[in-house]
Amino acid sequence: MIAAPIPANDRQRLDALLSYKVLDTEAENDFDDITKLAAEICESPISIITLLDEQRQWFKSCIGLDITESPRETSFCGHVVANPTENLIVEDVKDDIRFHDNPFVTEGVIGAYAGIPIVNPEGFALGALCVIDDKAKKLEPFQIKALEKLANQVTKLLELRRNNYKLTESHNALSQRYKDLEQFSHVVSHDIKSPLNNIMQLSEFFTDMYGQSLDENGRQMIGYIGQSAKELKSLVDGILEHYKYDTLDVTQREKIRYKEFVEYIVNLLNVKGDFEFIYPDEKSRFWSNKMALGQVLYNLIANAIKYNDKEKGIVEIGCDLKGDEVILFVKDNGPGIPESQFKKIFEIFGTLGTTDRSGNKGTGIGLSTVSKLIQKLGGRIEVESELGHGSTFKVYLKK
Repeated sequence: MIAAPIPANDRQRLDALLSYKVLDTEAENDFDDITKLAAEICESPISIITLLDEQRQWFKSCIGLDITESPRETSFCGHVVANPTENLIVEDVKDDIRFHDNPFVTEGVIGAYAGIPIVNPEGFALGALCVIDDKAKKLEPFQIKALEKLANQVTKLLELRRNNYKLTESHNALSQRYKDLEQFSHVVSHDIKSPLNNIMQLSEFFTDMYGQSLDENGRQMIGYIGQSAKELKSLVDGILEHYKYDTLDVTQREKIRYKEFVEYIVNLLNVKGDFEFIYPDEKSRFWSNKMALGQVLYNLIANAIKYNDKEKGIVEIGCDLKGDEVILFVKDNGPGIPESQFKKIFEIFGTLGTTDRSGNKGTGIGLSTVSKLIQKLGGRIEVESELGHGSTFKVYLKK
């Protein structure tokens, strides 16, 4: 018996094999179907998908033998891997000096062998698809051709397995990063909110108690402290709000009576100043997740109010039912948004750098939360705007 030579690139080949995470796994129908088909086509009692490990050949699928592995030094597969550009066809193993005294031959298991290399896209021979007879036998050309095609299918199954593993690994890593980030945001937000509230209360107390003793600069500084604390608290609240909805189950839907729903949201906003609201038609009704949709509309309507620069603000909230879509819109007569900023406003912390009617700067979290919720609802959001005349935010949802 002559053992197969070890390929010069065997270390890299083994690394490639290990990357598939397939060794010592349970039987799978997809691989078993290939060995069954190979045995039927070649009319052979034994068919194996064998993968060559460092010290053994391991059988991913085996028809006709009651073992799952054997030593590498006695393997026929080792010879296939050593010369991966050619098939190994041995019609009578007793006449081949490499195999005539192999234990599988002397014990009457192998009389004829046909092995097709399983080569991955990087060119590494991982193993072989083989058929075995206990007596000498010659395969027809069409049978060898069929084995080659089946070996290619084995490669594709292995590639699919590796790609799925990589996707799962990436998904798990991203999920863990998200959990870490979410936990961090909650811890930081909680730890920041308490001292922020203290700063805000102390600045108000200091102004009330000692404001008359300070000059104008002193009162301005105290005012800056209080205002900065309020802005930071608003940012922290926005972060908490942004991540709170990540775990929201939006599959629970209920009937939305849109006009009533919108009126309820506007009342929650406690609008101050001269505003005219144009409400949707009484008949506008559809199904959606009430909590998610409510937060979307709350943010859009709140922005239409807060950033309106006109003496009299006009906010129109409408609904169009077209085909299988519900199109909701919030239109205002505010300052408008430059088209170059359309994408930025939906990014977290993306702001236009402007202040609202009360002189406060936005956090850049509200519209990012809106975009996230709409995606969870399976919809999309678009914006149209004309500088100096206002903006329209359109939300497209499936009925």
